[in-house]
Amino acid sequence: MTVGQAIGRIRWYLREVSGETAYDRYSAHREKRHPDEPMMTRRDFERWRMDDRDRNPRARCC
Repeated sequence: MTVGQAIGRIRWYLREVSGETAYDRYSAHREKRHPDEPMMTRRDFERWRMDDRDRNPRARCC
């Protein structure tokens, strides 16, 4: 494995763990399954995610 590959894997892991890829998955799903419907902006999506976490708490430290 090269240094560039290792950095790419670390970057992928950090984006997955931090939830940064959630909007990417959301937008890909909306484009594929609901192309004619409006899509939330990243800001609205993040606000919705935080509100959803407050409404439906899951296992977390705080």
